[in-house]
Amino acid sequence: MYGYLLADESSLDSAEKERYQALYCGLCRTLGKRYDLPSKLGLSYDMVFLVMLLGSLYEPAEDCGQERCPVHPIKPRAYACSVCTDYAADISVALSYHKLLDNWIDDRSIPSRAAAAALKRSYETARIRAPRVCETIERELTALGQLEHERSQNVDKVAACFGRALGEIFAWRDDFWADQLRAFGMHLGTLVYLMDAACDVERDRHRNSYNPLIATGIDPVRAHDALANVAGAAADAFERLPLERDLHLMRSVVYAGIWQPYNKAYGNADGSDRALDGRQDE
Repeated sequence: MYGYLLADESSLDSAEKERYQALYCGLCRTLGKRYDLPSKLGLSYDMVFLVMLLGSLYEPAEDCGQERCPVHPIKPRAYACSVCTDYAADISVALSYHKLLDNWIDDRSIPSRAAAAALKRSYETARIRAPRVCETIERELTALGQLEHERSQNVDKVAACFGRALGEIFAWRDDFWADQLRAFGMHLGTLVYLMDAACDVERDRHRNSYNPLIATGIDPVRAHDALANVAGAAADAFERLPLERDLHLMRSVVYAGIWQPYNKAYGNADGSDRALDGRQDE
C-alpha cells in the first residue's frame, strides 16, 4: 500500500504541512523507541494517515515536542505522537515484514530476504501486541497470494483480500466505530490494490508477473471511471465518520493524494469502463 495514502501537499497551507511532518517524525520516533532501527524500513506517510484517522476519531492525548535525530542532527524537528502512533508503529512493522517477504517470493530479491530476516523479531513482537490484526493480515495475504498464483481473473475477489486486511487494520478497537472503520478500510484497501495494479501494468507485463488487469485484458486508462467509483465509495464511508482534527489533511489524501501515482502514470485519464467486476474463475 506504500505510496498511495499520501496528502496532496499542493492543497495544504504551511501549518498543515508542519503538522503532517510532525506526525511523520512522531511515527519515526515511536518506531525507534518501540522497536529498533530495522523497523524504520516501514516508515511511511501511508501510516501517518492511520495515525490521523484514529487520532481524529478517538482524540487521545498527544505527546508533542522537538528533538534532534541522526537524520536531522543540527536543527530540532517537531514531533507529535499518541497511543494511535504506537498502534500505527505495530502495523507498520507488520506490513513492512510481509511486503519484504512478498518481494522475496515474487522477485527472489536477496536484499528483501535479508531485510525480512532483520525485521522478524520485531514482527513477532508486533504480532503479540496486535494479534487479531496480524492474523488477519497473514490470512488475507495468504489468500491473495494463492489467487495471484492461480492468475485469477476475478478482479473483485483478488482486490477484496487487501480490502479486508486494511479494514481490520482500521478497526482499531472492538467498539461502536469498528464497523464503520472496517467499511472505510475495505473500500480504501480495494482501491489501493487496484490503483497499484493499474500503475504496475507495464512493469508486470515486462516481468510476466501476475496483474489482475492484465489477466482480464482491462486497459488501466479505460479503467479510470471504475477506479473513480471505488474511490467514491471510500470517500462516502470516510465522510460518515465524525472527524474534525486534521480533517482537511485527510481529505487531501482521500480525494486527491491517492490519485497522484495514477495521474503521474497516465495523466488525468477519463476512461469509459464503469466496473471492474472481473471474470468468474473457471
